[in-house]
Amino acid sequence: MAMQVLNQNNVKIYNLTSGKSVPDWLTEQKKRMFLKSHVSLQKRIQLMQDFEMPVSSQCIRITPDQSHIYVSGVYPPRLRCYNVRELSMKFERGMDSEVVSFHLLSEDWTKLVLLQNDRFVEFQTQDGIYYKTRIPTYGRDIDYYSRAAELFIGGTGSQVYRLNLCKGTFMTPLQSTATGVNKIHVHPLHSLVFLGTECGTVECWDPRSRTQAAVLKVENIKNITALQTNKLLELAVGTENGEVILYDIRSCQPLQKKDHYYGKPINTIFYHETNSQNLMISACSKSFKVWHRGDGRPFAAIESEDNICDVAWFKGTGMFCFANEGQKMNTYYIPEIGPAPQWCWFLDNLTEELEESLDNTVYDDYKFVTKEDLESLGLDHLMGTNYLRAYMHGFFIDMRLYHKAKEIINPFAFDEYKKNLIDRKLKEQIKDRVDVKKLPRINKNLAKKDIIKGSKLLEDDRFSSLFNNPDFEVDEESEQFKLINPTVKKHEKDFTDYVIEDEDEESEDEDFREHLRSLRKLKKKREMKIVSCENNKIDLMSLPSNTKTKTLGERFQKIDNIPSSNKGRYSQGPMEFHMEDKKQTKRSEKDTKHGEHVKERRTLGRSANGIMRKQKGKFWRGRKVG
Repeated sequence: MAMQVLNQNNVKIYNLTSGKSVPDWLTEQKKRMFLKSHVSLQKRIQLMQDFEMPVSSQCIRITPDQSHIYVSGVYPPRLRCYNVRELSMKFERGMDSEVVSFHLLSEDWTKLVLLQNDRFVEFQTQDGIYYKTRIPTYGRDIDYYSRAAELFIGGTGSQVYRLNLCKGTFMTPLQSTATGVNKIHVHPLHSLVFLGTECGTVECWDPRSRTQAAVLKVENIKNITALQTNKLLELAVGTENGEVILYDIRSCQPLQKKDHYYGKPINTIFYHETNSQNLMISACSKSFKVWHRGDGRPFAAIESEDNICDVAWFKGTGMFCFANEGQKMNTYYIPEIGPAPQWCWFLDNLTEELEESLDNTVYDDYKFVTKEDLESLGLDHLMGTNYLRAYMHGFFIDMRLYHKAKEIINPFAFDEYKKNLIDRKLKEQIKDRVDVKKLPRINKNLAKKDIIKGSKLLEDDRFSSLFNNPDFEVDEESEQFKLINPTVKKHEKDFTDYVIEDEDEESEDEDFREHLRSLRKLKKKREMKIVSCENNKIDLMSLPSNTKTKTLGERFQKIDNIPSSNKGRYSQGPMEFHMEDKKQTKRSEKDTKHGEHVKERRTLGRSANGIMRKQKGKFWRGRKVG
């Protein structure tokens, strides 16, 4: 087995849901074969079976007795209940609309109330839907006041609706000073009701007298997105810009501020108070952070790949469950915060051994294709069969079938890829060798001089009008120009390292061809060397190598030092020099040697015409005798 482990500030965080997932459309037999063929799937940890949603999860709650987990998600809208002692899903219920928030009314899983985005408030029991009622405005949050059996519902309007569950009627609503209420929290001890509004205020109401006790204005904040209180008199406020601010409800001065630095609204806040630790737990859509309440020092942090929508915590333990915008609901375990829950007591022993990193969640054996891809591959006739599994706007297809179909449709794909790769590399080599530059229409000679000198005048925006505006054109035929420049160099630097392109293609080709001709002539002149002298038979190429770098007079002065066997070959009289091209002489020598070789082969060769000739038979009186 293996699990993903994060280590921050010497605090280990174990991801219990990392690893590959098996597609749910496979049959049980294929799932077993799939697990046998993948070693990484055999080593994964599946803490709870089917702990996921088809698309994404929205809200997650844990029952007060910590025996069940409720999760709402999409698509279609549904509600799932998981039994932690059985490590599996207990039941699943379909919903008419998406769930905005829900609250548990009992200590176990039997009673709960759900706030839906179509303004309905739905009550459910263990048998299913018990009752549905509708509120005048769209709801955003609900909370339950157990002492009076009243349900507080806040939404887009300024009124907070009170539904008495004993009488079964709506009571007089609480009239807020804000235009909308985002969050509602009822203190578990003194039962004060805190309202987080969209005007950047926190209103405190007394449910007994139904009057407003106090108003807290949070500076530079428009929306309050999260509220939480501890057992004493502290209040934690989460804002829309990713800050968590701690207050004493008796004062308007903040005790501590913590910024997530993501600019995303805070959606969850918890207090964690023990004898040895005094921590705060907060989460936004991008990160989950644990920090010290006194000075704000970081304790641990998790950056999720999917946006976090809600967080549930098994209080007194180190296990957290995330509802996020992904199929899997991530589960993390932090031993430094607390031990493992009783229903997974074995987790403490496993975490000491299973600390290997795992890859990201991928489907390696399946390929996602759209309907257009199937038509291009010629597999559109497989729609509706077991070879394709519909998913969102496309289908999942086996990777082996996909590759086979692709090879049949285009068998020369590899050859085309190889050819394109060679062409691309050749173009890159040509581009590296030739630097293509364009000359402007105005002041071409000045631009050429600038390129030769390398002053980069063409690249400077301050002098762009010098080559674009006709008013700045230099007339080289004027008398003033000739007086200032009496002599002009006919030959500038050889353009051997780059080619200058003009906007007129014909003139560019002619200039470039003339330039190449001049370079070839210069090259031929440089390659002309003295080969022989006919009159006096002087072969200067046969002189020692140390004399080749000296002048002709210095070479003749050292003729006396040449051995006597070679003195007859040199003379100081008049001489005639014949200039020959070195390449041409080598080519002629090679041709003569080849001609001699051909003649020699012809003289040595013997004809093979009579070897395979059939001998004629002997006949006498019309009969063959031999």
